Amino acid sequence: MKLTLRITLLFIPFLGLAQLKSPSEFLGYELGTQFTRHHEVVDYYQYLAKAEPKRMKLIEYGKTNERRPLLLATISTEENMQNLDQIREEHMKGIHGEGSPDKAIVWLSYNVHGNESVSTEASMQTIYDLFTSKKAYLENIVVLIDPCINPDGRDRYVNWYNQFKNSPNQVDTQSKEHHENWWSGRSNHYMFDLNRDWAWLTQVESQQRLKQFNQ
Repeated sequence: MKLTLRITLLFIPFLGLAQLKSPSEFLGYELGTQFTRHHEVVDYYQYLAKAEPKRMKLIEYGKTNERRPLLLATISTEENMQNLDQIREEHMKGIHGEGSPDKAIVWLSYNVHGNESVSTEASMQTIYDLFTSKKAYLENIVVLIDPCINPDGRDRYVNWYNQFKNSPNQVDTQSKEHHENWWSGRSNHYMFDLNRDWAWLTQVESQQRLKQFNQ
């Protein structure tokens, strides 16, 4: 009896350690069956950062014209995250043809066009898989994830679609849900296609992002 009690007490602290929630578990619906609004995407990334502080660093690198946060998540193994500055410096030496980095740096950006909205959904599944079923990948890479380059355009589209979608899904191409209004969710607040802004950097999203990219 005493032995059983001791074993039970030994494992009690571990019973409170919940497994990492998938996007579907966190959001309350199967990922891909609905479009997720930007604030809910932010909530999920903040949840991951709190749950995985040794394997993830999350920063808000700026805001859009409509005050939505722009996020950048850096993830890897605990050891790589502890050596993040050294890994970055070795890569920066490559500018001068020097350095010998032994870790790859992968930058993943999603949803430059707001009405290609499934992209941000994919970002949440990607980061979850990298923490769970694909965690072995992180041994040799540091992954930077920007879940949504164009939050203003994406929420414009998502809000429109949520207004006009049908249940069950409507396959008739004449249905309103298949004919997005002008102006569409493709562009940002100032109707600029951010995929065309890498060279000219006229938009706040691009200007703030490039500072992170140059690091």
